[in-house]
Amino acid sequence: MSRLSGCPFNIRDYSVKIKNPVTQVFERVKGLNSMRVELEAETEDGRTGAALWAEKFIKSREVSGTLEGRPICDRVTGARDPGQALLHQAAMADGGCDNDQTLRIADAIGRAVEYDCVVTKEQGDADGDGETVSWEWEGVGSPRALPYVQASAVGFADGVNAVTTLTLAPGEVKALRVTFAPENASNQRYGFSVADESVAAVTGADELNLTLRGVAVGTTALTIRSMNNGLTASLAITVAAN
Repeated sequence: MSRLSGCPFNIRDYSVKIKNPVTQVFERVKGLNSMRVELEAETEDGRTGAALWAEKFIKSREVSGTLEGRPICDRVTGARDPGQALLHQAAMADGGCDNDQTLRIADAIGRAVEYDCVVTKEQGDADGDGETVSWEWEGVGSPRALPYVQASAVGFADGVNAVTTLTLAPGEVKALRVTFAPENASNQRYGFSVADESVAAVTGADELNLTLRGVAVGTTALTIRSMNNGLTASLAITVAAN
């Protein structure tokens, strides 16, 4: 006796990452618009209902899933999104133990589960609404719930150095990184605001990377606030003529 449970998610609330087997760094898979994780549990005596989930009756669990979205490519170089590229490489591989992948799926507050898996299929389609791409994967072994690490501080960094002030010229663009302490904080979502956007403005935001542009001579402040526990940090910005 087995039972199949499919669990749909609102993908906007979730982060899906795949580990790069060379660098061991997790790359976020961008462009996703749907996801499904399915759990199949087999019992020793064929019981159903609540008893199915009693550990003493479970003989095995199997997990599988699908990811679907739109292809993401760099407009200048044509390079595929790093996360999508890793899924593509895994789907095109010959299989076997050397093709095991690790997916990390985290919910809106950063609670994450890792799945060892094999990406079994990639499929692309195109219609009047545009292109879509999907991947199917099969779990290897049991999912692992990761420990939750609470953030204790947020800040800004210019390269590797922490910064609390920034000076720009009108029209100058500067890249900054939002930092969390500890670095492995589970929830690294945040919101930002600029006190006076007639002086400086955020022109780009990609995960922890922000791009600022000086607009006109003056002073203002960029403030970030962690979405989980309300930690804040401010960057004093001065825009001065050359």
